[in-house]
Amino acid sequence: MEIESFFCKEQVITLKSTEKQLVIKELVTRLVELGKIDNADRFYAQVVHRESLENTGIGHGFAIPHARTDSVDDFHCVFGILPEGIEYQSYDKVPVNYIMLSIFPTSMSTKYLYLVGMMARLFATAEKREALDEARTPAKVFAVLKKESKAYFDGISKKEPLKTDEEIADLTGVPSSNLDLLIRLDRLYQIYDSGEKSESTSGKISELRRLIDNRSLTYYERMRKKLQNPFAIIDKTSCSGCHLEIPPVYMAQIKQSKDIPVCNHCGRFLIIV
Repeated sequence: MEIESFFCKEQVITLKSTEKQLVIKELVTRLVELGKIDNADRFYAQVVHRESLENTGIGHGFAIPHARTDSVDDFHCVFGILPEGIEYQSYDKVPVNYIMLSIFPTSMSTKYLYLVGMMARLFATAEKREALDEARTPAKVFAVLKKESKAYFDGISKKEPLKTDEEIADLTGVPSSNLDLLIRLDRLYQIYDSGEKSESTSGKISELRRLIDNRSLTYYERMRKKLQNPFAIIDKTSCSGCHLEIPPVYMAQIKQSKDIPVCNHCGRFLIIV
């Protein structure tokens, strides 16, 4: 899996604006220029409305404004560089130097959450943030993102002990809607583990835990202790976590089932993108 699965080099830009609303407008306009969307005003309004519900400055100088809308039928993303940083009211009060705007249909919510999880892990590491700061230009920043995304996927693909049939069977019959909740919970745990142990973060974790059924939550927490990342993408017909082929019969079941799919080799939650 490469970063190009989410955005390409032309979708990384240096931003000129110095205020949050204008920065978002500039990012949306770039997607129009690239032919990804057709109405800057409409999508700008949707992103700003979503931002009014919950600030998307997730800390470490990174923000993720977005809109989930069925006005589009594909995943669109643009990554902006803010050399001087802007005030974004992020939870850690740190100015935002990098901002990733995403517009996507509801059906691609898990793809979006997986991307955010990967980027959040990148920005949680001071050494990797410094590499981005030193890159400066869009081309060099994209090269860093490409390198780090490859390292991320290679890292979660290290061989792990195969799960038993009993462990994998534990998830039978769980509604697929819980997968989004589990990915959100995983991102909050990343923030918490990186040192942000505020009451707000703890409260959100507790709230999400109440929304997830006990079997899914128990399985997730067991997998989280065993693996660096309990989630994997179905890459063609293979699990991006263990790189093993998913049997055709099981692939057919995954596509037809409403349950959360898990890899029958490593036990990771599988995300269809």
